[in-house]
Amino acid sequence: MSAIYAHSVRAVVAVSIVATAAAPAGAGQSETALTLRAPAATTFGHIVDFAGRLTPSAPGTRVSLMRGKSLVAAMAIRRDGTYRFQVEIGRPGPFHTVAAGVSSKPVAVRIVPELRAELVGSRVIGNPLTLVARLRPSEAGAVRVRVVRGGSYAYRGSFSGRARVRLGTASPAPFAVAVDVLPAKGYGYVGERMSVALRAPTVSYGYKGPFVPVLLARLRELGYFAPSPRNVFDSDAQQAVYAFQKAQRLERTGVAEAAFWRRLARPAEVVPRYPFPSSHIEIDKQRQILMVVRAGRAVLISPVSTAGIAGYYTPVGRFAIGRKVPGYDPSPLGVLYKPMYFYGGYAIHGNPSVPPYPASHGCVRVPNFVIARLFSSEPYGETVYVY
Repeated sequence: MSAIYAHSVRAVVAVSIVATAAAPAGAGQSETALTLRAPAATTFGHIVDFAGRLTPSAPGTRVSLMRGKSLVAAMAIRRDGTYRFQVEIGRPGPFHTVAAGVSSKPVAVRIVPELRAELVGSRVIGNPLTLVARLRPSEAGAVRVRVVRGGSYAYRGSFSGRARVRLGTASPAPFAVAVDVLPAKGYGYVGERMSVALRAPTVSYGYKGPFVPVLLARLRELGYFAPSPRNVFDSDAQQAVYAFQKAQRLERTGVAEAAFWRRLARPAEVVPRYPFPSSHIEIDKQRQILMVVRAGRAVLISPVSTAGIAGYYTPVGRFAIGRKVPGYDPSPLGVLYKPMYFYGGYAIHGNPSVPPYPASHGCVRVPNFVIARLFSSEPYGETVYVY
């Protein structure tokens, strides 16, 4: 889903400027003067009051509001000699009025431009996200865009009137986008800073993208068996997700979605049941996980599939690895890959099929990439708890 975020900045500073000009008075005549007042600043497109007085009063005299040599508006002087224009302006001037052959002193109205900035696209890691900014009026200055990641600039650029910048979304780290205006003469400053937090994508079997290695690295950091870095969410990557979901008591979907990402950011500690010996293996049949325990801590966690076929069971108790067979070992119930036997014909062994539920004839199945490591790291005599 796409989300569009827009911002419009307006400010008005109501400070008046008074300008007076006098025409040379002829002998025996009163001095003629024309004044003009206007706000010191306004926002683009705002209606501005230009007011003043003609002295001496000359009711009905035409007074013209000028921007340079261009006519903005005209009206008749009131009976008391005053006038008032209400006009929408888009440029700072300078402005002056003309009446009865005299001109007021010029006044300038500083204009704070309108800057609209929005993010176009979904705030999902790996998906396109573009900053679009527009300045009104376009001549009010240069649109400056800065992208800040990790305390330093990842991008800096200036544009005339409009800006369009594609933002990088490969990293899950939040970043900030600053958009402001380097104002031209007569225009005011305006700017905005947006904090951008990206959501993780829904990652399921077959997903391809740069976030897969990020996901696997995070699981590995937390102590879960994860395959080597890859950009495709294949069956091995899915097994690592199953392990996390099982250990954290989440629904075993094999899909990294919203609940998964929230827990991945703040996971619960997985605590072994047995503190001794300091190095051992635990198999939790309820959660369907295997834990490699070192110094009382679960340092590696793998998904397993224990007995789930009617008439078969996985024995419970304290055992020890008594025999290891490299490669494939034929058995009455099939060929076992790199089995580590812990009780008679029961073994921890590799299998290309490790469903998220009990499905074996009694052995403890683990993914092939897991047994490849366990076979070399776990010695003969290693204690194995099954519960």
